Amino acid sequence: MFEKFYEWIVELEGSTYTVLQTLLYALLVLAGLYILYRWLNKTNIKIETPLILTGVSYIVLGGILRVIEDTGMVPEPWWILLVTPQVYILTAIFAAVMLFISYELQKKKVVVSYTTPFMLGGIIPSLAAFGFLVWFGFARADNVDLAAGIFVLLIAAGATAGLWALLRYVFHWDYVNDPMYLVLLAGQMLDASATSYALAYKGYIEQHVLGGTLIELTGTPYVMFALKIIVLIPAIWILEKFRKEKGMENIWHLVLLAMIIVGLAPGLRDVLRMVLGI
Repeated sequence: MFEKFYEWIVELEGSTYTVLQTLLYALLVLAGLYILYRWLNKTNIKIETPLILTGVSYIVLGGILRVIEDTGMVPEPWWILLVTPQVYILTAIFAAVMLFISYELQKKKVVVSYTTPFMLGGIIPSLAAFGFLVWFGFARADNVDLAAGIFVLLIAAGATAGLWALLRYVFHWDYVNDPMYLVLLAGQMLDASATSYALAYKGYIEQHVLGGTLIELTGTPYVMFALKIIVLIPAIWILEKFRKEKGMENIWHLVLLAMIIVGLAPGLRDVLRMVLGI
């Protein structure tokens, strides 16, 4: 059975996403959010902004681990644990364990707030994993392209600032200053910037169905920015209306978490891959 599963994973990694795969991953995200919601309620951990923002460190960890698999340095069959969606499932489990431990430390008054050890639980392994990538990059110095990474980050920063200014000063949405929305904008613009640059200059192939279709229709990978903006503007408006409904604050946080993950994680992966030349 393991051999068949292994062959299936290999086949998936060598192909572009299908509509069925896209729907399957969407269902996995929804199932994960539901399980997280139920577990947090059961453990009496309040779903709030500090929890989500400190949890971003685990999104970064998942993205870096995914790049480690891209290096080809992970031996068989263990590399299948570091591809999508396995790497993010494992990272989520690790985050849940760290959150439980951190919350227990707060209850026993060992720490003032659970957010500090919880965040460190994501930052420390992220730094260790990033250190491995730095070593890998130095070992292959001829392939490293720091300029690509800097360029992508600058484009992402500019796009984020521009979209924020549009929402804040043209649409007059004061609530876009909420840290959750700012992280959402930054993560999604990083994904758009990294994807566009990788497709335009690095010979990457768009694996997602919708993105690939739009690029084919328009003839430019920079249509990803338009796609992100067209989705983000009504999504943020709807989310804010949804947030004001009684008892919906928790769901609001979790939906935003999912949107941050699907932007920040792949965006970070693409940037690191381009810098390392893999």
